[in-house]
Amino acid sequence: MRLIVSGNMPERIHSMEKQVLEVLHNLNWLLDPHDSFVELVYIKGDEVVIRAVGSCETCESDCIGVAFKERLPNIKLVRQ
Repeated sequence: MRLIVSGNMPERIHSMEKQVLEVLHNLNWLLDPHDSFVELVYIKGDEVVIRAVGSCETCESDCIGVAFKERLPNIKLVRQ
């Protein structure tokens, strides 16, 4: 996991990182029975890059995207 802080935004980024990690924590206990998990790759500005591992990597359901939109509607979520 990498956190990239650009400009003078460390407090805002730190807060966003905390919220992203909370979403991931809540998702991962739900994904565990599917032998899957989601991890943070990096945050840069409003872009949050994540990686899904396991069966959720190719799943057509967008539960991961929905979880992030509910909690962090202003981010740009990118899946690797």
